[in-house]
Amino acid sequence: MKNIYLRSALVVFSLAVLASAANAQSKIRPRSQSARIEITETGYSPASVPLRRGVPARLTFIRLTEKTCGTEIVIPDHGINQPLPLNQAVVVRFRPKRTGTIGFTCGMNMMRGKLIVR
Repeated sequence: MKNIYLRSALVVFSLAVLASAANAQSKIRPRSQSARIEITETGYSPASVPLRRGVPARLTFIRLTEKTCGTEIVIPDHGINQPLPLNQAVVVRFRPKRTGTIGFTCGMNMMRGKLIVR
């Protein structure tokens, strides 16, 4: 009989430890965030990307067409201006420091997208 009580107590204790470990894992902030943005004949896809404030961002831009002015990516709020060679991945890294909307454009400011920082 004592053996059954000991086993039951051990099971309850183990479940409590697992539940608290799972809860602690859910509170861990991500170390980085990433998104892939394609430049197509119709513009940026996706044109809106959610980001978390304070978490390093890694944005991969891929230009898939020569039929637009999207030959470079400009993110003025972060001083970023990068050429986008056709069919080559270009990685842009930065850390969003404030919440709100950060715009990104082509070099001619005709194609537009936004990063929504929360």
